[in-house]
Amino acid sequence: MKFIITEKIPELLESLSNAGQEVWAPQVVRDTVNTVLFAPWIPGADISFDMFTSISAKELVLPATEKLFSFRYRSENDLEAIEIESGEEPQARPILLFGARACDAAALGALDALFNGEPGGAFNDPAYRARRGALTVITLACTSCDTACFCSSFGEGPAEKSGSDIFLYPTEGGYLAEALTDKGKEIVGQQPFEDSCATAPPLVETARVDLTDIASRLRDGFADIDLWEQVAERCLSCGYCTYSCPTCHCFNIFDEMRFDREGERLRGWDACMFHQYTEETSGHNPRPRVAHRYRNRLSHKFWYYPENQGAFLCTGCGRCIRGCPGNLDIREAIAAVQQRHAGDARNGGR
Repeated sequence: MKFIITEKIPELLESLSNAGQEVWAPQVVRDTVNTVLFAPWIPGADISFDMFTSISAKELVLPATEKLFSFRYRSENDLEAIEIESGEEPQARPILLFGARACDAAALGALDALFNGEPGGAFNDPAYRARRGALTVITLACTSCDTACFCSSFGEGPAEKSGSDIFLYPTEGGYLAEALTDKGKEIVGQQPFEDSCATAPPLVETARVDLTDIASRLRDGFADIDLWEQVAERCLSCGYCTYSCPTCHCFNIFDEMRFDREGERLRGWDACMFHQYTEETSGHNPRPRVAHRYRNRLSHKFWYYPENQGAFLCTGCGRCIRGCPGNLDIREAIAAVQQRHAGDARNGGR
């Protein structure tokens, strides 16, 4: 273990910034009291060590909007589009994310499974892969939580190390630092870190959600539309749960024209809670009601994705609970499914 005093952290971040890394850290939004976001950090800016960010840091690897390529038409009578990008392997600027939480860092594994596969494979996104390779994550361990946190339901909870390069444990006067990767070892091997023989302090235990046979119970309850109407009755389809979530990754691809023959193809975040998300060109929508869309959201996180990728698409960060304007709680929805269809799972289905 290494040790760094709290007052030396800005010095560390400044040195890393001077070495060419763009530093992001949790900061209170100007003219607010308790709204905290990950944002670019500059020397002298305050860092919020204790408060939880309202939005995850996934935009560092999966931007809210990004250009895929530019195009133009040869002539007014020739509608064949030609790509005018060079086609070279995407490059990414080095970014250091300071102050992520275990739930944020662990979520990177869920995104990696879909975008960070080997070149030539089905799950390889070159732009994502470049950004992910250029990202260094310094995680702050949680010694306290609020009523929305439920990360203890997944993996090691507050002690989950996956996705982190350095894990910082709050202790008297500063932080104990555990380097987890070669990137992390390089950073903690320099000043202002000092050697320490101290051990990591105990971490908080957050709420736990019963996920026993949840995929089977979601499957058994798929046609139970009355249940989903009750579960989602307060949902406004605003999309906050999707945009704030560190693991949600739905996107849309669209073209923006410049003048009449030039434009850009863009990829941008989308949300399965939006009515237009599954609306077809014919006007038919297979998920016309909020109940259908919320059923899909839960099923994706706790049934489809685990079935395909082997892990839950949730890390228990609680953002979808804290920020929901309809006061919807995903834990209550899971409990309702568990209670209603526990018998179906035990009896092998309906």
